[in-house]
Amino acid sequence: MMSYKEMMAGVQLAGVALVVGWLGWDAANGGLVDASAASVAVKMLWAVGGLVVFNIVGAILATIVISIIQRSEFRDEPSDERDASISARSQRNSGFATSIAAALLLIPLAMGADVTLAVYGLFFAPLLGGTVNAISELVYYRIG
Repeated sequence: MMSYKEMMAGVQLAGVALVVGWLGWDAANGGLVDASAASVAVKMLWAVGGLVVFNIVGAILATIVISIIQRSEFRDEPSDERDASISARSQRNSGFATSIAAALLLIPLAMGADVTLAVYGLFFAPLLGGTVNAISELVYYRIG
């Protein structure tokens, strides 16, 4: 049986997959050609807004669907020591991933890469951290 926290992690991963898919589709169709830092920043703001809306709507819809399937209300259970431990380990992993991604981004920027790379990095480093957090939570809830 899936816990509420696992469901939320799954919704977050689905949102990341959709946004990365959209950005990949955009890049494959010329979205990177002559892109200014401002236009890329606007695109990333839309991506962040899309993630927020998707996570809210996705959590609501997933809760409704799971409640219908289980024939009982599906809600978050009270947190205990195990939840606190899983959250702490997942956030640690997320922090490492975000920090490493941000540090690696500095290398091409220091070598003179276009500033639009920094805009993408400001989006993708925390996105990677959030993805690592959600995956870590799923793994830790499964293995204990």
